[in-house]
Amino acid sequence: MLRAEIDPLRKRAINMASAATWSSTLRKQLKNEHGFGWTVEQQSEKVKLVYRRPGARKQSITLQIPWNRSCGTSVLNAVSEIRLRMEEQNLSLAESHSLIADSPVERSNGPIDWEEVARRYEDHRVGSGTVKLSNFNANERPRITRCIELLTAARSVPTDGRSLMKNYAYTYICDMPTGSDGRRRNLDDVARFLDFAVRKCGAGSEWCPMETTEKQELVGSRIEQREQTIPVKPEQLQWLLEALDAEGKRPDLRLAIALVGLFGLRPAELGTLEVRDGRLYVGPVKRNRAGAKKSRLSLPLDLSGMPGEGERVLQLFDSGLVKLPVAIRNQIAKATPQEPNHKGVGDEFRQQVQRCPHWQTMAFANPGLIPYSLRHGYAWRGHKAYERSLPVRDLAALMGHTPATHHKHYGQWVDEEGLRDAVARLTKTPTEPQSKTI
Repeated sequence: MLRAEIDPLRKRAINMASAATWSSTLRKQLKNEHGFGWTVEQQSEKVKLVYRRPGARKQSITLQIPWNRSCGTSVLNAVSEIRLRMEEQNLSLAESHSLIADSPVERSNGPIDWEEVARRYEDHRVGSGTVKLSNFNANERPRITRCIELLTAARSVPTDGRSLMKNYAYTYICDMPTGSDGRRRNLDDVARFLDFAVRKCGAGSEWCPMETTEKQELVGSRIEQREQTIPVKPEQLQWLLEALDAEGKRPDLRLAIALVGLFGLRPAELGTLEVRDGRLYVGPVKRNRAGAKKSRLSLPLDLSGMPGEGERVLQLFDSGLVKLPVAIRNQIAKATPQEPNHKGVGDEFRQQVQRCPHWQTMAFANPGLIPYSLRHGYAWRGHKAYERSLPVRDLAALMGHTPATHHKHYGQWVDEEGLRDAVARLTKTPTEPQSKTI
């Protein structure tokens, strides 16, 4: 055999021996650093990573690393990152590799592209239908923007999730009352953003949000309890309706107030009303995990001084002879299946009522009255205004909430006058006539 024919064969043998030497060394390094089960093979001139876990099927992926003697450092770094994600987040080999391959985080604990994380977070929240874009823009976007500002600041940059949440609290919500819903919602959104960065974008575990108990310390405890609103009493509602009748200028507002007060509606429900077979049905304005609730039957609780008023108001509404105020109807017209605009309807009702001089007079004489007190008055009448009170379950169903919610919000209205009236009704003991007040 000629020398020119022998040299290529010898060269090939030398290369194979050399490859066997460095690949064996790499496999030993993997074993030493990560234990049994980790190894590498050649796959189309790329590194194929194999993981064999005792009692489980073999897992393998192809790394985008060329199979040559200089790949050792890159392979070891890649395996360290992949294994870390597998153990921290209980992922498979393929899931961990996919997370890292698509991550806005540079290799070897490099900097995180927080702008890209924020973009993906928005796509996840809005694209999945979890929140509407309008809701995201109004609430979450400003808070995420604040996080980015802290994370890209020139100095005092947070180095983990815990320090980011602390910096956020001290910078942006320290002026909010301790224990308030505003503080809680801000920190909940920051925690959700950090959790997404770790679970979906490959950020290290140091960016996990702080524990719930520690977060609650930043929220704090409410120092002053919320001022409890009071119900519109029957004589007050009658006075208001009669005052509007006497004035005669706002039959539209009178209709809206009568519907809310006599039928115990949420103001936002004015945009969902439907009359079927002479009965009023109220559409859903609340959503739960199961989706939209069904329409409910609503029945009036009439005033003793205005018998049959609920039926009269319902017929007037159904006939269209008197319509709801134009401003409220404009808010209703803005509604779409995707954006029902319940808040706009409720806010407009509140504004219309607060501008009414008769309401202002009554509210001045009775601190604590708010437009929503008209709905509260329905609950009060159901329990205290008649010889027999409605069972909690029935009254809660008419108002569109659960008995537990009813007890939580309306069980507080126990005072001496109410106790005396309740005992008097039970024992048929006559009580002193009450003066008609506003």
